[in-house]
Amino acid sequence: MESLICLMFWLVVIAGAMVRARLDQRNAEETLCLACVNAMVTHGVRGKILVACNFAGAMRPMKFTVCQCTGFCVKTGPAKLVTIEGFIREDLKVYAEVAIT
Repeated sequence: MESLICLMFWLVVIAGAMVRARLDQRNAEETLCLACVNAMVTHGVRGKILVACNFAGAMRPMKFTVCQCTGFCVKTGPAKLVTIEGFIREDLKVYAEVAIT
């Protein structure tokens, strides 16, 4: 009786792992970029898809399937403003040579 219970347990574990692997494979084939506002998606013949990311103004080709992205913004959602920091001086002092009196 105990061996039957162990056998049933392992059958359930193996069946669950097979279902999960099949779902992971199905989800891994579709890239996150297809639903992103920053993506430029080109569909070709025979189902080929070329994806380029335009996040922060630079066009970068995506050569792999993306599953997570920090620049992801849903096409139907609100737009996200991209700000690039580090090029503005912290203090806005006027120098004596340039000051208008």
